[in-house]
Amino acid sequence: MNYIAHLHIAKLTQTSYAGNLLGDFPWQPDPQQVELWRGWRLHQAVDTFVDAHPESERFKGLPRVGRRRFAGIIQDVLMDYWLVQTWEQFDEAPFAAFAERAVAALVQDKAQCPERLQRMISSLEQDNWLAELGTEVGVERAIRSIQRRWPLGHHLEPFIIELPLLFEQSKEPFLRLYPEVIEEALHRVRLG
Repeated sequence: MNYIAHLHIAKLTQTSYAGNLLGDFPWQPDPQQVELWRGWRLHQAVDTFVDAHPESERFKGLPRVGRRRFAGIIQDVLMDYWLVQTWEQFDEAPFAAFAERAVAALVQDKAQCPERLQRMISSLEQDNWLAELGTEVGVERAIRSIQRRWPLGHHLEPFIIELPLLFEQSKEPFLRLYPEVIEEALHRVRLG
């Protein structure tokens, strides 16, 4: 799962929005920052659940040009795409209202976040680009951004070439997986 899905999980579980993004950044919060810590731990649990889920394994195993080893990264970005595209199936509030609320919540915790996440929050304050992740252009931009930041990013190029196929391949797995992700996240929060 990528940014939007983790932010949506934060909303549904009433946990820290920033904490739920921290798992995507090389930083671990201080356990005394209880809300960030809880969100960070939930992010870790959700990612573990998604990575081990049969739908993720099936998606990673589909024939494609890109290497299976890196398909999980692409799956995360495509999950955000399909979440935006099918938003009304998972939330009653309009997506624009959710995106506004998510950015406001991130801004509240910005000072407690690592520098890279602070920069991301600042960019969202200037131009809330979350909805863009639900467009084909936005998906490509997100993958290109990962390519620039990551030493192995060049391995993602074959996935960009076959994005039309990946959009098609990822919709049904997302629709089967995401309701279970929500259920798992809610269960984790109830357990404490």
